[in-house]
Amino acid sequence: MPHLSRRSFVVLTAGVATLGAAGCARDDRPDELEAPWTAARADAALATAAAGAFPDAAARLTPVADARRTHAEALAIEIRRARPDRAEVLDAPPPAVGNPSSAADAVAALTRSLGAARDAGAALAVTTARYRAGLVASVAASCAGWAEALAS
Repeated sequence: MPHLSRRSFVVLTAGVATLGAAGCARDDRPDELEAPWTAARADAALATAAAGAFPDAAARLTPVADARRTHAEALAIEIRRARPDRAEVLDAPPPAVGNPSSAADAVAALTRSLGAARDAGAALAVTTARYRAGLVASVAASCAGWAEALAS
């Protein structure tokens, strides 16, 4: 059995303690997918509220609400997989949304928000890890399509 000097033992112990502390360090920063997740939830809430408040616009707005809810769910699954420490954020209740003043105002707000989500997603898709890029690009492309559909 090899003999460790007192000095070697102290150095080794300090190194192990440092590695252990680094391994247990918690990253309190948000996951990069939390911003698009938050936007998707807000869009879904707005589209749902507007569809309920303006039944004549429900056929146009309900598919947007469903798509954005699906986006939020897909993003949440990836965040939970990569960052289980962020579960508390993901388990928060959806944002409260007041009733829009008119269907036209709701459509305009959603169109702007979807355009912003498209742009942010396109930028994130080129900087995020490759395995996440497909998800982010897909959400951005869907937002582009829905923004175009609402604008026409």
